[in-house]
Amino acid sequence: MVNERKDAGLVQKTVQIVRAVASQPEGVGLSEVARITGFSKATCFRILTALEEEGWLTAEPLSRHFSLSLDLYLLISSQHTSERKSALVDDVLRGVAADVEEAAGLDKFDQKAALVLREFSGPHRIGHTPRAVPRRLSAVRSSTGRVMLAHGDRAIARALFEEDAASGVPLPLPIKDAAAFEAMLDDVLERGYAVSSDELELGLTAIAVPVRVDDAVSYSTWVSGPTFRMEERQRPRVVETLKQAADQLSALL
Repeated sequence: MVNERKDAGLVQKTVQIVRAVASQPEGVGLSEVARITGFSKATCFRILTALEEEGWLTAEPLSRHFSLSLDLYLLISSQHTSERKSALVDDVLRGVAADVEEAAGLDKFDQKAALVLREFSGPHRIGHTPRAVPRRLSAVRSSTGRVMLAHGDRAIARALFEEDAASGVPLPLPIKDAAAFEAMLDDVLERGYAVSSDELELGLTAIAVPVRVDDAVSYSTWVSGPTFRMEERQRPRVVETLKQAADQLSALL
């Protein structure tokens, strides 16, 4: 039986328990936390449970092994190196792909195009085909491009639409004119997300939401998959997952 240290107050115990969890990046159970800290299992259980309820720790449902939460990382993200922040961005996007079971990624508006910065595949064998990253997509046809154009300069959006419509590449645009395109961008602003179906690639649908950084929308995060799986009835869940991820990405970026 562990002889609990009597000289440590509640704050000190909490700090040492957080340190014990942080020292085990693969997760750590209650007994091991008690062994590392020298506190009783009852004390460790109370503090671990409180930290989990506050969102500082996460616990694997079956093993109840504790790890530091993404929220805690975000809270101190200003202290992280750029490499660590990049890894956290990847963690957010992998989480989206796992949650909605489709490909997920992050784009940036760059020189009148949507630049794909990150992309993670979903679990299905039939799905969004992985491609080289970074790569550029039409800002007019892509869901992320539409999100960023909706929040940007409409003169740029109009000019890009006319250029894209005239090219007819890769597929004819289903939107009849610049006025209709601007109306669609107004709809994107109103509902908070954009959709692109069969416009970049036949059989492919993507949904995107804005990622705000310093009160500007120069990033957008997305989910993409076969149109037959990305049915309209699935959109509320996908959009909600994306919006939660966008909040985390905003804090990191």
